[in-house]
Amino acid sequence: MVNRLSILMLLFLLGSCSYSVDTSLAAHDPEETFSLLMQECIDHSFGAVAGVSMSINSPLLKQKWSGAAGFADQELNKKLEASFPFRIASVTKTYVAAAILRLHEMDSISIDEPIANFLDASFISMLESDNYDPDKILIRHCLNHTSGLADYVFGSELFVKEIIKNPQKRWTRKDQLEIAMQGGEKLGEAGTQTTYSDTGYILLGLVIENFYDGDLAKGLRELLNFDELGLSSTWLETLEEKPVDDTNRVHRYMGKFDATDWDASIDLYGGGGLVSTTSDLADFCSALFDNKVYEKEATLDLMMSVPRYITHDNYNDKKKIEFYNYGLWTIKTFGKKVHMHTGYWGVTLLHIPDYNTSIAVNTTRGNSDRLIKKVILVLKQLNDNQ
Repeated sequence: MVNRLSILMLLFLLGSCSYSVDTSLAAHDPEETFSLLMQECIDHSFGAVAGVSMSINSPLLKQKWSGAAGFADQELNKKLEASFPFRIASVTKTYVAAAILRLHEMDSISIDEPIANFLDASFISMLESDNYDPDKILIRHCLNHTSGLADYVFGSELFVKEIIKNPQKRWTRKDQLEIAMQGGEKLGEAGTQTTYSDTGYILLGLVIENFYDGDLAKGLRELLNFDELGLSSTWLETLEEKPVDDTNRVHRYMGKFDATDWDASIDLYGGGGLVSTTSDLADFCSALFDNKVYEKEATLDLMMSVPRYITHDNYNDKKKIEFYNYGLWTIKTFGKKVHMHTGYWGVTLLHIPDYNTSIAVNTTRGNSDRLIKKVILVLKQLNDNQ
């Protein structure tokens, strides 16, 4: 779960911060610098961040690197280790988008099909009752947040109030769609503007389930080759067996509330739901951009395409991020293109094509934007020194 405002705040801070840890390679070797930067993230957070884990998959380092600092909970009860798993929230959308595009390249679907082709009558009726035309909302519109569908999470206060009041409630996808129809306003006509919506992604989850007997977990695992890629600490919470012991999972917070034990169904059916580690996240991201997920290079190009309403003339005039690709945002920092996604609980996943580097960061709570910017500075030096 993540809202557009928090994404834009992250993008702003990535380009406008000052720090104290020296990122010069003359001061420290890269691995030591990364460790110092994680501790700085904690120390400069005024108590908001209790712990940070990070993984970097980069040929510039000649190896993969993972580390952690601080604690796995705000109460400072357990020291954080890099191997501790956590809910990745909206970063799940990157996986769901990739799975949908795998179905597309396999000719099982076309992303230009209407989403109505994969919805039962009750879902179609709910959409039509709120003046949506499911035949005009294409799979591509759900992928790049141009569906116009109200967001069931932050479209109104209904959902958040309900999960705080009853955190153990087992939600269904239909419950969440009903919340979107009741509490949220239509965000626009399909294909005309980017408006971030979890609702479109829970419908994409239905598309995947259509090919796997209603089993979203199996669909993601098989379409994205989890086992072949070595993603041994990634799973869809409560919808499949845990592959690892998760008693040491990193705590998740919503404001003052510890949400670690809240029912996973609050964010499960495509907009979120995966549990992972920073190492698995970075490995998946690296595999994605190394064409180890897709069979065709053209599919990755499709994933990075911009919405059709963005013309060639106005694309270069964009001062801020106002559109979304398929499962990833594209931004610039230090003049370099960066593909990224964030998750509500404190997760950031990004890939820098010019450095062929993937970075995954998780905090117990709070921002990691300053940390990420300084890591990119280190990578820039490594690249320049080659």
